[in-house]
Amino acid sequence: MDKEVHEECGLAGIAIFNDLRNHPWGGSGYYLLKMLHQQQNRGQLSAGISSFNPDRTQILDTFKDNGSVNEVFKLRHEYKFQHVLKKISGSRGIGHVRYATSGRNTKDYAHPFERHHGRKWKWFSFAVNGNLANYFDLKESLGREQYHLVRETDTEVIMHHISKGFDGPDRKDPIEVFKEITPEFDGSFNIFWINAEGDQIFLRDPIGFKPLCFGEKDKMFAAASESVALNTIGIFDFDYVKPGELISIKGKKVEKLRYAKSRQIKRCMFEWVYFANVSSVLDGRSVYDVRWELGKELAKKETVKADDNSIVVPVPATSKPMADAFAHELGIPSKEGLVVSRYNERTFIEAQERGSKVRDKFNLIKSVVQGKKIFLVDDSIVRGTTMKNLVEFIRSVGQPKEIHLRIACPPIRNPCFYGIDFSTLGELQASKAAPDSVGRTGFKDMAEEEIDKIRKDLGVDSLIYQSLDGLMKALKFPREELCTACLTGEYPTEHGKILYGKAIENFLNKTEHGERTH
Repeated sequence: MDKEVHEECGLAGIAIFNDLRNHPWGGSGYYLLKMLHQQQNRGQLSAGISSFNPDRTQILDTFKDNGSVNEVFKLRHEYKFQHVLKKISGSRGIGHVRYATSGRNTKDYAHPFERHHGRKWKWFSFAVNGNLANYFDLKESLGREQYHLVRETDTEVIMHHISKGFDGPDRKDPIEVFKEITPEFDGSFNIFWINAEGDQIFLRDPIGFKPLCFGEKDKMFAAASESVALNTIGIFDFDYVKPGELISIKGKKVEKLRYAKSRQIKRCMFEWVYFANVSSVLDGRSVYDVRWELGKELAKKETVKADDNSIVVPVPATSKPMADAFAHELGIPSKEGLVVSRYNERTFIEAQERGSKVRDKFNLIKSVVQGKKIFLVDDSIVRGTTMKNLVEFIRSVGQPKEIHLRIACPPIRNPCFYGIDFSTLGELQASKAAPDSVGRTGFKDMAEEEIDKIRKDLGVDSLIYQSLDGLMKALKFPREELCTACLTGEYPTEHGKILYGKAIENFLNKTEHGERTH
């Protein structure tokens, strides 16, 4: 919770092609649990698994609930866990961890979504990572066709489109169905799908916003959002599903093919900056290596002279490689003055006041920071509220001499409509600090006077952000293959641009209203 921003979810899929007796604890459920556990950086609000087992009455069955993987699947209660494991055992399955960027936080919004049907090839379950920018248009279109939607989420819209694709008395090839329905989707959408015949689809959207990898080992195929999930089940030789590609599994046949033209590739840069597990490799780029390079690039911008009293302090935990590289370049020590409790999970006594939440999450080692000139390194600032309280906490309790804040990502000035939970301009620190620049698009760094407003609001002695050029050098992808809409206002899809226009209008109307009332 330290950055106040969350990813939509993480996906996992498994297909076992030999006797289940060759696999531990019932096969699919065991592997999917391990894979989901490694991807909880992508969501801890809910977790779920759909498994295929032709020996059950419920050939396709789904187990899901709100909570972390440990909570939902009773991993700390042996007898309860054994009962759950029996329910999710099988030869194939898909899994999901979720944080809500749209929809409510109730159990019925948890993935996978299962649609029961008497015909096995129409009975399916699926899970999604991403967000449709044209959700409202698609919802209205379904309404005109007399569909009644009971949830406020694009997942239900996708479910109805998949269902429509299988309409009719004749059996339809799942590949052809997804070829037909996906052109209607504007936004990011990685989809994992399975039916009651054990057929599976693992699909990456044509723009490639979200990562997707796969691998095989010992008569077993696996796919996941991040490579760390494959590593945990012993798959270290893996590849990537390219934008516009899908993997189809029918029987024992695994086929990777292109289902849609990829007119442009726009990987979300925030995956490497913050979301992904530091141990993962996404589209051939190590997350750790990128974060190290971000720290090196940030050090090139340093203007404050370091001395023998200076230390670098990372804001745990994603910023540590950045801070270590930053310190290495400047030749000063990097010390963990802030520590996050490894047992920090959701509880009923969780603080409600923002400052208390900071104190609940972070422990401060006073002996490390007292009297020091601190270079406080974080990966990003989104809303800024946690950072402001963190700085106040360090000053009041740690009593440092100075706090110089260094941010390894350029200022987040614009909303995301593709699966990250900041969808309005008014909630963003950079937009509030520089309202005159709202709507300014293009590859430009923020003006110094705008950054100084943020510095004053956060209460630090100096503030330096990563440059856009520095970000590009660290990522080492062509600039045209990265989505930087939250930094530049350049949205890669038609409905993303439409939503941005509406966001600007709402922001300016609120500003004008505020000026009139005051």
